[in-house]
Amino acid sequence: MEDFAIKETTPNIPALNGSMLPGTAFDIVEQMDFLFVKVFNARGFIAFDGPYIANPQVVVNPYVVVKVGRYMVATKYLKPSLDCAETFAFKEEQINSDEEVEILLKDGAAITIGKVSLLISDAIRRDSVGTSFAPCWYALKDRNGRNTNMEVNLTYWMGTQADAEFASSWHSDSAVDTCCIPFTRSKQYHSPNLCYLRVSVNEAVLRGNNGNGAKIYVKATLGDVAKKTKVSNDVNPKWNEIILFVVAEPFDGSLVLTVKVQPNGERSVIIGRCTVPLENVQKREDDIPVVSVWYNLVGPEGMVGKLHMGISLEGGYHVFDEPIHYSSDFRPTANSGIPTIGVLHLGILNAAGLRLMKLMENRTDAYCVAKYGSRWVRTRTILDSVAPQWNEQFSWPVYELCTVLCIAVFDNCHLHGGPEALHQQIGKIRIRLSTLEVNRVYTFSYPLAVTRYSKVKKMGEIQLAVRLSSSTSLINRVRTYSQPLLPKMQCSSTLSEFKLDKLRNEAASLIVLSLTRDEPPLRKEVISYMLDVGVETWSLEKVIANYDRVRMVVISFLDWFENIRNWKLTMIFVYASLLLAILLPNMLLPTIFLVLIGAWLWRYRKRPRLPPDMHITLTGIVINSRDDQLRVIRRMQTALGELATLGEKVESLLSWRDGLGTSVFFVVFVFLCVAACCITYAIGCRWFMVFLMVLLVVRRPIHRIISLSYLKNFLDRMPTRTDSMF
Repeated sequence: MEDFAIKETTPNIPALNGSMLPGTAFDIVEQMDFLFVKVFNARGFIAFDGPYIANPQVVVNPYVVVKVGRYMVATKYLKPSLDCAETFAFKEEQINSDEEVEILLKDGAAITIGKVSLLISDAIRRDSVGTSFAPCWYALKDRNGRNTNMEVNLTYWMGTQADAEFASSWHSDSAVDTCCIPFTRSKQYHSPNLCYLRVSVNEAVLRGNNGNGAKIYVKATLGDVAKKTKVSNDVNPKWNEIILFVVAEPFDGSLVLTVKVQPNGERSVIIGRCTVPLENVQKREDDIPVVSVWYNLVGPEGMVGKLHMGISLEGGYHVFDEPIHYSSDFRPTANSGIPTIGVLHLGILNAAGLRLMKLMENRTDAYCVAKYGSRWVRTRTILDSVAPQWNEQFSWPVYELCTVLCIAVFDNCHLHGGPEALHQQIGKIRIRLSTLEVNRVYTFSYPLAVTRYSKVKKMGEIQLAVRLSSSTSLINRVRTYSQPLLPKMQCSSTLSEFKLDKLRNEAASLIVLSLTRDEPPLRKEVISYMLDVGVETWSLEKVIANYDRVRMVVISFLDWFENIRNWKLTMIFVYASLLLAILLPNMLLPTIFLVLIGAWLWRYRKRPRLPPDMHITLTGIVINSRDDQLRVIRRMQTALGELATLGEKVESLLSWRDGLGTSVFFVVFVFLCVAACCITYAIGCRWFMVFLMVLLVVRRPIHRIISLSYLKNFLDRMPTRTDSMF
């Protein structure tokens, strides 16, 4: 039986042993030592990039080769009076300190012209990141050991991954051809700023007999996405329909509206069309009504009518590119003025026990991708290792605690399978920020798993270090639990789940289009896996998983009752509460409150200190079945999942999984309980219930909305078991 438990680890990181100030760039990763060699240029000869010339002073296509142990790497061709300034980093564990650094000057025919050897033990250690060493000129000797007039300009030193030269250097643990080096280095990506384009198609006025009672509809096209309105049979048709698109900045495209008529049993015929540049569209950040405009419809014979529409770019909405329950950001598109509440630090340390992904070559070339908000990061690729060590640290600003950090591991197939080979997924984990204690360093080993043939298969483990530092007061963090999770416009003008799924797929397509244009690109299959594209599709396993979630919520209460019946719990408190309720009926309600408060305090002693383990039985395998006949079943599956989520959120109020949220609810609940106990003791439980019912019925409408919204906002932030699903 494979072990899917999360294990606590004790890595040698500065944040735990106090060897570095907290909050520095590399305080939650282990230090890795490297030998850095930076080559600038060479002199004493005439560089020539043409055909071979029989002249000892002329070197055709010269370049420098750096050889350390079994590693040998070459620079680009040297240019006259132009520094190449290439840096090479050799991991200290992979070299011997007694060895030498050989610097070879070669020509285009790979003939050694001169060389010099430097002792690794003479390399100066550079501990300060900001300092730099001036390069020196080293005299070269020929193959017979005689001195020459040629010299090479370089510097070499011992440093760590915190060195400023590390990110742009060649690495010995990622030794590939020069053309593949960019595909193995660390890189940051940023998702484009997305926005909803709202098109309110109202009506049309057509000239002549263009309408004539036939089926008329409007087709809206933006890029590769096309959407239609419903059909109208009027001569001057009216639709009053809203169409939504997802667009990315800069808004340099155009929206094309085409009015078509479909005679009975015939193909659609274009009546007219109009083009609206997005740069001319009204932008709004609130619910101010959009100004509707009459647009000219132009057909083959000129203007054929007018189309009445209201078009706007909705900056008050948040465009989801991830599933809502796994979202890493809830800010609206126009997110100006939203303060940060903290900083998230992630240290990707290493992995262990990875499976061989390239069975023909018996190797794995692993790298990690992490996403939070609109920022993506990719670690460097460690070649041919099932236990890669990355030790790279990243940070993100945090605007909302009820967000999720996503980390995934992939096998880089570009190096041996070519640019068309797909990068294989090794596993993915998620960490909910609301379950983290502020300023505590979490160091755990997480299982990596993928679903294969309706089974969960363990692919290895990844060791991470996570810390959430707060930049605001406790009062401000508590206040966020009473605020809506979604932007104001998204709460007032909600979108249906079906529309959100469609728009989320459009947003994912735009992100794929943007990030695959970067150099080097972030692969499409990587982005789709990180964003869970297609997760909304129906599958029998997901129905079973949601059913198990509901069953686990119910079973937790049934187990508690069964433990009381079987005397597995302390019965003195139970019988004392029962006798108190019988002898003093007025104290029934206070007794119930007292039991709940006691349960809270009892669970606080055993509150979870570790992240929740992964539940294999809760993992749903996605089956790509998009048949429209399954839409009803899919809605039932979604409703079952929402019911399970609601039950898990209520249960989490007592679990202390979200320590701050449970503390806030506990304080408010105790205050209400004390008030209720005082009232029931004074007027009796019966009259208190009557007073409470009358108060709930006759309260002002504004108070009804506020009280319900506070409770909803609070429950929306409670963690669920969806975080424990692969």
